[in-house]
Amino acid sequence: MKFLTSFVITLFGQGVVLVVGFLNAVLITRQVGRASRGEYAMVSFLVMVLGVLFGEGIHRTNIYFTSKDKSQQNVSALFSNAIVLFGVITVVFAGFSLLPDAIFQLILPGIKRLYIQLGILIALFFIFGRMLQGIFLGLQQFWHYNFAYIGPIVLFFFFDVAYFCVMKHLTTTVVLINYSLAMFVIAVMALLVLIKPWHTPLMIRFRPDWNALKLNLNIGGRATIAYLLLFLLARINLYIVNYTQPLEQVGLFAVAANIGSLIQRVPNVTGVVLFPRVSETEGKKQMKLTLKASALAFSIGLFVSAFFLIWGKQIIIFLYKPEFAESYRALVWLLPGIVVLGIAIIFNTSLWGRGFPAVTLWAPFVAVVTNILFCFILIPSHGIVGASQASSISFFLFSLIIATYYFRKHATS
Repeated sequence: MKFLTSFVITLFGQGVVLVVGFLNAVLITRQVGRASRGEYAMVSFLVMVLGVLFGEGIHRTNIYFTSKDKSQQNVSALFSNAIVLFGVITVVFAGFSLLPDAIFQLILPGIKRLYIQLGILIALFFIFGRMLQGIFLGLQQFWHYNFAYIGPIVLFFFFDVAYFCVMKHLTTTVVLINYSLAMFVIAVMALLVLIKPWHTPLMIRFRPDWNALKLNLNIGGRATIAYLLLFLLARINLYIVNYTQPLEQVGLFAVAANIGSLIQRVPNVTGVVLFPRVSETEGKKQMKLTLKASALAFSIGLFVSAFFLIWGKQIIIFLYKPEFAESYRALVWLLPGIVVLGIAIIFNTSLWGRGFPAVTLWAPFVAVVTNILFCFILIPSHGIVGASQASSISFFLFSLIIATYYFRKHATS
């Protein structure tokens, strides 16, 4: 499948996620208010951290190794190894859910125990889905990938709307239960699509390969650290705001961060399509593909950012109610960093496709440390605006490091 075709299919999927996810976020925010929106944001943060720590490495290695060998034997081994790891993760998460309240409150102060436990359950289903998505991407089965990726968001929205239509209200507990159900249903359906139990013989069989598992864990470890650092670069500010500000401020910053993540969809979808293709190509062709993708991501990101800069406040008031108008000031300071980060994500993804070189680890680490330092300098005096300023500073630093390394590497190769 050509790059443009793959991009259009995946962009359509991301468009569905963008629209449906955004509408669901608006519905939830309007129903639960500032403080509860802050609680929901922190549970979502927990889900993503657990998902990255325990699932992203497997997801990335499944893409990497499947793209290099699409044989039934190799895919069966990768799938089987993922199932073994998922069993271990399930046991670990069961232990997490039984931790005492004191530890939960240390990790996520102010968040109810039930919410944290539901977040752990959601993360478990999320990880399973990411494992399968990695195989679909490596096989370049973009329709199947998009079903597994889009499905939970669409079903989650459907459950929320259905409950709201019947009960005329939503609570954080109901929202999190709906979230977990949606993740579970689509994970099971994606599993059936992959293994195709209606085929004889089975397309995918349970055949663990322990040598391959060791290799997967080695590369997966680097992938996990690289992606975790990139995730923390984008999201650590929300966690720091939760520690230093009231939950109402967390809710306000979450709205700005949510809009920022929408703008990031274009470089994200470009990276999704780019990663398996970069793993297959080398030299000038690889660089040409990366530059084309970065130009596309930058152009669209700049246009969307300009749109929100001009009309963002009116949109926030219209969608989220006037009580969230303060989110606009935080959004304004996020926008410059988001635009340059979009380009850096493309270069970074291209480097990931070459086996996660050291710069994909130390560059985001330096940026995250810078982000944290500026958060503690700026948040006490500027509140959530200071959190946005710290984000943009660190995004610029990360982008500069990655772009410089990328072009120097190609200049010498």
